[in-house]
Amino acid sequence: MSVGTWTMGGDASAWGRVDDNESIATLERALDLGVNLIDTAPSYGAGHAEEIVGKVIHERRESVLVATKCGLLPSDKSYTLGERYLTRERIIRECEASLRRLRTDYIDVYQCHWPDPQTPISETMLALRLLLEQGKIRALGLSNYSCEQVAAAMEFGPVHSLQPTFSLLQRRAAEDLLPFCAEHNIAALACDTLARGLLTGKLTEDSRIMGVRAADPEFIGARYRRNLERVAKLARIAVNYGKTVAQLAIHWVIRHPGVTSAVVGAERPSQIVENAGAVGWTLDPEDLTSIETLMAGP
Repeated sequence: MSVGTWTMGGDASAWGRVDDNESIATLERALDLGVNLIDTAPSYGAGHAEEIVGKVIHERRESVLVATKCGLLPSDKSYTLGERYLTRERIIRECEASLRRLRTDYIDVYQCHWPDPQTPISETMLALRLLLEQGKIRALGLSNYSCEQVAAAMEFGPVHSLQPTFSLLQRRAAEDLLPFCAEHNIAALACDTLARGLLTGKLTEDSRIMGVRAADPEFIGARYRRNLERVAKLARIAVNYGKTVAQLAIHWVIRHPGVTSAVVGAERPSQIVENAGAVGWTLDPEDLTSIETLMAGP
């Protein structure tokens, strides 16, 4: 399991303000519990999340893997993506800035955050290969890419990891991306494991939905109510194991064929402790079948 840092960027329009000291304590607790991969990006709070990660890792660098990204400018609107830039010049400049914020000489996994349709994939990959040869990055990754886009990138260099959205509520990656990764020996770092908080079991029909979730169809109208019903039924399965619905949801992703690691966000140390409870146990085949039946359909 890996820890994601989007909320730690402190972007009020996306997730709301956060306490930096609590973010630092959360990451330190994660490392103490054996989590060894931190996923971040310069677009999380315009570099702020990377700075938080840098404060935590600089004295224990050899015990942690750091994955960050490039090519996406932060948006001033929480519900839209920023502009995408994956030109050679932009990638080189972003990498240097990330290295400074992270207080490190190298990045373990450097990922293109989103495809850039305006820049030839050959230019993007050649820039990443240069960073790889220089030792500034140790593995090359892609995030939010399709199988076809990954295959096109592989024509110009190695692809070591892919970060697809994958959860009990968003399972499409199991149909194509995860088998593709397994076939080509690409690590799959599943993200949005808790479906932006829907699978925590802490939301209700009366919850105030703001920021990045406000325009998400999963949080609107009848679809949102259907999701809450599903989560309540998942919680009833989880309690039979002495687990929370969040632990069940993370466990389901981790155990899925083709998944290398699940990237799970957290804001507080207590959430890290809860997330860690997703490992070390196994769902019965009967319950796995019940979960598949429950989650089938739109």
